[in-house]
Amino acid sequence: MWITRTQTVLLCLLMILASYSHANNSTVLKSEKRLKILAIFAHLGKSHFDVFQPLLVELARRGHDLTVISHFPRTEKAIAEEPLPTYKDISLLDEKLGILVNVVDLNLINAFSILPIPIRDLYMLYSMAGVTCEICLKNPEVKRLVDSGEKFDLLLVESFNTNCYMALVHKFNAPFIQISTHQLMPWAIDDLGLSNEASYIPTMFSRLPRPMNFFQRMRNVMTIFISTMVSRTVYHWQAQSIANKYYGPGLPDLASVTNNASFMFVNTHYSVHGAISFPPNVIEVGGIHISPKVKPLPANIKKFLDEGHEGVLYFNLGSMVKTATMPKDKLNVLIKVFASIPRKVIWKWEVNEMPELSSNVLVQKWLPQYDILNACCSNYLLGWPRSPHPSGLPHTALLKMSEIGTTSDRRSVRNSQLRNPRYSENAKKLSKAYRDRPSTPLETAVWWTEYLGRGNGLPYVKSEAANMPWYQRNLIDVMLALALLALLSIYVSFRALKYILTRLKKKQEERNGGMSSKKRD
Repeated sequence: MWITRTQTVLLCLLMILASYSHANNSTVLKSEKRLKILAIFAHLGKSHFDVFQPLLVELARRGHDLTVISHFPRTEKAIAEEPLPTYKDISLLDEKLGILVNVVDLNLINAFSILPIPIRDLYMLYSMAGVTCEICLKNPEVKRLVDSGEKFDLLLVESFNTNCYMALVHKFNAPFIQISTHQLMPWAIDDLGLSNEASYIPTMFSRLPRPMNFFQRMRNVMTIFISTMVSRTVYHWQAQSIANKYYGPGLPDLASVTNNASFMFVNTHYSVHGAISFPPNVIEVGGIHISPKVKPLPANIKKFLDEGHEGVLYFNLGSMVKTATMPKDKLNVLIKVFASIPRKVIWKWEVNEMPELSSNVLVQKWLPQYDILNACCSNYLLGWPRSPHPSGLPHTALLKMSEIGTTSDRRSVRNSQLRNPRYSENAKKLSKAYRDRPSTPLETAVWWTEYLGRGNGLPYVKSEAANMPWYQRNLIDVMLALALLALLSIYVSFRALKYILTRLKKKQEERNGGMSSKKRD
């Protein structure tokens, strides 16, 4: 299977790991307290919101009052299927702007490829942050909610590319949980009072494998330093400026508000992303978006997959990338590669015009990815390490690290790459470790959310390092003091030794002078 986009790679990987019955997991008891929860998810990316939505829906099912600020209000169809009267939307959707679905032009990505990857990624995130902050903070319904003085028991906020929504957190003055849909950003790690373990954990922006050699570790350190400094300056100035524009003056430093998060839910799991030391308030909920329910496939797709006796190659660049913008020369190479593979190929293609394809290829504008992957997800993955998203390559690197798949470029796909028995064995081992948990990811997230709502959380679970200056947290002041003490000790010792040697020399000279006088007499 050839997976070529961050969300697609990770979803298929997690589906391999999450192919287990939820019936075997213990059910979390419902909270006795009915909570009022405000969820602020203002990013335009549907793939991001799809990670959070199961948690929001489950909390509403359990009777909690949800007010959700997002670009993705529940559809009429979803409401008809499950009304959820305690789930209220405040829609940020702008019909002219739309959402980030099929919007990334691959020609534009190629044009920016001359820039160093971290710079390109940081610029993209900065641009998106400015747009989303303006849309959310100036929204009339959001402002009315703030002005109403309504109280909430807790807030849920995405941890991504801006702190501007901390203005709302400050206004509502309630405990809050941050949620990351991916490996933590370097600045989020810093906000939590953790150390960026640059010696063995590649940052998202470095695009490095694990383990790293000396030069890769050096590059990782520099990437972490640059990205964190950009966040602390350029990103922070932008967020503070927009927040002050709509909710100032009098707003505190937004970075200081971020440091007071009660919990951080992270869409990772140590069996996939590697062992990382987290404090008690960082909860791994990798796979929270994977539903135990699988819908029947459309008839044409089911028939096509059933005829794929040699296996199926599923090709999808994700929800944001418009595959039809692929340069013609690269598209022709892909078509030839697909024609040469002795298996079925199913491909997401967003426009009506399509070059002539071989009979083994099926294209559709939109695919029910989750249901397809449940039907045909195999024991191997092949990643294409060319993504416009900061986390694109790290996920393909995970394939190699876990040895459940490999990466390839457009010209080198071989059928032998899709039939390596080692991948199947390693996938089974990894699946066993991944699914062996005391509760499902969704149950875990719900329990900790209600735990905070019951009045727990700060200061019991938060690391004191989160509010310490960086130089104190990294013991720079202590090391400088010890270095100065060592230098002072050396200086004092040097002066004392010099004094002693001078005195000894003087006495020796006096003795030598006395002996010379006696000889003359």
